Amino acid sequence: MAAATEPVLTPDAVTVTTDRMGRLYAVIPDDVARPLTIASHKGIDPEARGIFFESDPHPADSWAATTVRTVFEAVLSSPLAAEDNHAWGLNQYRKYDGGTFYGFIVGESAWDANTRWWRDLARTRDLCVRGNATIATADRHTLAGTCTF
Repeated sequence: MAAATEPVLTPDAVTVTTDRMGRLYAVIPDDVARPLTIASHKGIDPEARGIFFESDPHPADSWAATTVRTVFEAVLSSPLAAEDNHAWGLNQYRKYDGGTFYGFIVGESAWDANTRWWRDLARTRDLCVRGNATIATADRHTLAGTCTF
């Protein structure tokens, strides 16, 4: 369960946009992006190299899973996601209550809406959620609803 100090994300607070290459982004408030970025790194060795690493699973009722579901709902209600038949990986979420978002989740201060590109990545890395947010589908039994990145 979410602690009283953890920020609550609402779909209205998520800006769904694309970068100049057409990739989908969910831009969220910084106070939500920071702890979500920390959650996305949980269980990954900071010295690990490469891209094929998955965070520790976050329980279905955790703050991270609840926040990711809110991002998914915001993305799915966006006209930008409707342009793609597969809704950026979230078509499964609509049908099976789980899926993977193949876009990016980033804090507001890390995103430049005018250039549609990252701001100083070295300074805003703490606002860039790592990997692809995933909610395990209902058929995964005990893992159903868990969140990984």
